[in-house]
Amino acid sequence: MSESAKKLSFKSMDFKFMAAYNQYSEKFEAAADEDRKTELNDVITQLHDEKISYPDFYNTLDRDIDDRNRFHRDKINTSRKFAYRENERKVDRIRRHK
Repeated sequence: MSESAKKLSFKSMDFKFMAAYNQYSEKFEAAADEDRKTELNDVITQLHDEKISYPDFYNTLDRDIDDRNRFHRDKINTSRKFAYRENERKVDRIRRHK
């Protein structure tokens, strides 16, 4: 019988690694499968040894989440206050004279 996977701990942690380690801890405790726990241990060890990057680490953690829940960036269109007010006056003027 194989040995059960145990959660790893590291002595030297900077802020980015500590945030990654917190995510690792949550996923490790939620994992029911020993293979998944072993995979998580391998990934956090590789991150600590700087063999993989942080985006690769998070992609590995989130592989069980479907695409609709993943983070994505949307473009935010903005306007200056003057331009916004000018546009509102124009819309009000058109609405008033219809």
